[in-house]
Amino acid sequence: MSIGHTAAATLSQLQAKIDTISNNMANAETTGFKRRSASFADVLTSEYLNQPNENRQTPHGLRVGTGAKLAQTQIQLEQGTLRETGRELDFALTEADLFYNIETVAGTRLTRDGTFYYSPQAVGNGLELVTSDGNRVLDSDGEAIVMPGDTVSLEWRDGNLFAQLRNGGEQQVGSFALTRVLRPQTLESGGNNLYVLPELPGVSEEVVAADEHMKQNMLEQANVDLGLEMAELMETQRLLQFQARAYSFADDMAGLANNIRR
Repeated sequence: MSIGHTAAATLSQLQAKIDTISNNMANAETTGFKRRSASFADVLTSEYLNQPNENRQTPHGLRVGTGAKLAQTQIQLEQGTLRETGRELDFALTEADLFYNIETVAGTRLTRDGTFYYSPQAVGNGLELVTSDGNRVLDSDGEAIVMPGDTVSLEWRDGNLFAQLRNGGEQQVGSFALTRVLRPQTLESGGNNLYVLPELPGVSEEVVAADEHMKQNMLEQANVDLGLEMAELMETQRLLQFQARAYSFADDMAGLANNIRR
């Protein structure tokens, strides 16, 4: 394979890494966001199979290098910094591999974003706990978390949610459904800070929520270090420039060879 083909192949892969870094930086202020890291693998050899002898590009036993490829972009679940908000409907998970279960029109999704709101029930007089997009937060039974309509505040203690009522009483309204992700590499982006987990054995387990799993009145910040991301972006851009020069050099050489033949 020519230098030009190798450089062109590597250029597209480097651009994919830049896109990953840019997405991390764009979400540096997104609550509970988890960065992704891009890793490369050298494609040292590429073998042409099922080719008759007269069409081979190289002698038998000789393989052709094809540059580098993006092996994977893997989610990094390091715990983000917890920030106090003083808002009772803000909940920060304290273990890096735990996720809330959220009901969406596309099915159950996972999130680390604990910014929740009250929303009146479509049928009934209660209040549902929802995300900023209006998706319902699920309890340990897989149902929506519902508070009485006269709820004035919500309290998290002893692994349960308690609604404080206008008349001075309180009512237990359930607990959060939590999922522990055992194989983070299986998580797929579901958009809007949500994740999709495939229905495969051994990728997750349900967790009984306890006080130590979350902090009320706090939110988890994104685990993005802008300084490190910027440094990696600049390094990748330099590599991109080198590959672009190699591609340009190969193009010039090909043009020179064509002119000599004339």
